[in-house]
Amino acid sequence: MKQKNLPFLLSLVFVTVVITFLLTTDMGNWKVLKVADGDSFSLIKGGRELEIRLYGIDAPERTQPFYRKAATFTRKMLQRGKITFSEVDRDRYGRTVAWVYVNSDCLNEELVRHGLAWHYKHHSNDLKLARLEDSARTAKAGLWCEPQPIPPWEFRRQRRN
Repeated sequence: MKQKNLPFLLSLVFVTVVITFLLTTDMGNWKVLKVADGDSFSLIKGGRELEIRLYGIDAPERTQPFYRKAATFTRKMLQRGKITFSEVDRDRYGRTVAWVYVNSDCLNEELVRHGLAWHYKHHSNDLKLARLEDSARTAKAGLWCEPQPIPPWEFRRQRRN
């Protein structure tokens, strides 16, 4: 009796996974409206505007070294192809916090790989981002060529105090 139900249960699990993927991943012809900095930007599709904050990373703030390089990298990468994203959360500013892909490349990971953002461990325990940051630091890529780069969350705290 139990074996007869197995195909039905497997089908149900498959359908649930597919529906969850489709509901959390927005496919389509998104266009870049504005790049605020390396880890946040606005998209538009069919009159719908959406502010995106990249999940799991934190890029340099406006007056920090590598701010411009990170923002330029993000802008150029977003222009390379089809933009899709998988929403993880919403932040306190109402932005969609997401994994963002351009064609098959993950923008979140590429920024960390090139030393243009930190893995934001306070909000993410993603092992791949941690490994990418370690590799970039070892290679002294991007901001890791600085003697003591200040993470954006510490920089923001210092400015508030």
